[in-house]
Amino acid sequence: MAQTLNLKIKEFSEALSRLKEALNQEKNEFIRDSIIKRFEFAFELAWKTAKLYLREQEGVDIFSPKDCWRELRKNNLLTDEETEIFLAMTDERNSIVHTYDQKFSQALEKKIRDDYYMRLNNLFKILSAQA
Repeated sequence: MAQTLNLKIKEFSEALSRLKEALNQEKNEFIRDSIIKRFEFAFELAWKTAKLYLREQEGVDIFSPKDCWRELRKNNLLTDEETEIFLAMTDERNSIVHTYDQKFSQALEKKIRDDYYMRLNNLFKILSAQA
């Protein structure tokens, strides 16, 4: 079972690397769209990796990203503040997937650059250390 989790952690790592690659490019609209799409991929792998961790290591089945963040908090893998940020991140990911608004996408790019990438990377480190 741990091999499956290790594979998911590797996929999550690759998604984070691709996001970081986009973040390191010169800012423009094309790069902003790339950052947002790569953020979506990294986010999906973040919660699905955490979901698999919770099932394999804690024996808990989770069916949504928000429940996943709350369960990680219950298991002391996230702080209250981190949990709130991941919950907000989930809402913003859902919004950008269903609606494209230029002002929202600009604000989301800033959050990804200033905070969300770091949060996802920290989650990767936590899950990697636990696997």
